[in-house]
Amino acid sequence: MTLFALLVCGTYFIKPSAIIPAIAIGLIETLSLFKEKRVLLPEVLKKTSTVLIVMFSFICLYTITQNKIEHQTLIHVNRERAIPAVHFMNMGISGDGGYNAQDTLKMGELATKSEKIEYSKQMYVKRLKKLGVIGYFYFIIQKQINNTADGSFAWGKEGHFIQGDQIPKSHGLKGVLENYLYIYGKNVADFRFIAQFIWLIILSCIFFGWHNKSQTTQTIRLGITGAFLFLLLFEGGRSRYIIQFLPLFLLGASLLVNDSKQIIKKIIDATLLKRTNYES
Repeated sequence: MTLFALLVCGTYFIKPSAIIPAIAIGLIETLSLFKEKRVLLPEVLKKTSTVLIVMFSFICLYTITQNKIEHQTLIHVNRERAIPAVHFMNMGISGDGGYNAQDTLKMGELATKSEKIEYSKQMYVKRLKKLGVIGYFYFIIQKQINNTADGSFAWGKEGHFIQGDQIPKSHGLKGVLENYLYIYGKNVADFRFIAQFIWLIILSCIFFGWHNKSQTTQTIRLGITGAFLFLLLFEGGRSRYIIQFLPLFLLGASLLVNDSKQIIKKIIDATLLKRTNYES
């Protein structure tokens, strides 16, 4: 449990959103106490002590790490230039819910962290009021679609992750790969189709395996739900943001593929039987 807390703590400092699966594990473990009709005291004590060990270890490790970061002298850090979390919430409610260049430039103009926080809060409230209750409801539905719809995860639509002009020039296997992956490749549309097809299979495996209520699959489902909520609250708006949570989707699809196959088969058989009866 101490090692688990160490990993969670390290994960938090590297990428805070990555602790969502750890939170899901803690919640499912806690809720599992109420699943049994008869809860035994030793089991309660065992799980309670486990949670307390993790929490205590995490707090200790977080305090030590934070103290080391604040007092390190290897790199000079101007803490007034730090961008607050509320900035990403503010961007998450602007436009399509994604990156906002104007807000980012404003963070560079403001001198102190308190000014950045105050500006982001004011803009967030202003945009929220402009949307209203109904408008915000439709906004988050569209944002959820944008967050999850593209199986290629916005491949080639933004960023400069491939050097050069992205025009295929090679021959052999390298040339084939370039034609599939480069923006100006002849088969880039085929790549996007294949990626979308695989993404639909993954989502279908998770969706149609709903009747599997094992503790592991419930943890993965809660982790995915937490990921969706995180992207709805913070910067999102494009499917590339879901990449950080791909392990949850891949694990969920792998564990639920057999259950999903059975459900899909039952649906197809029932449909065929209904059609046969109708034709008869």
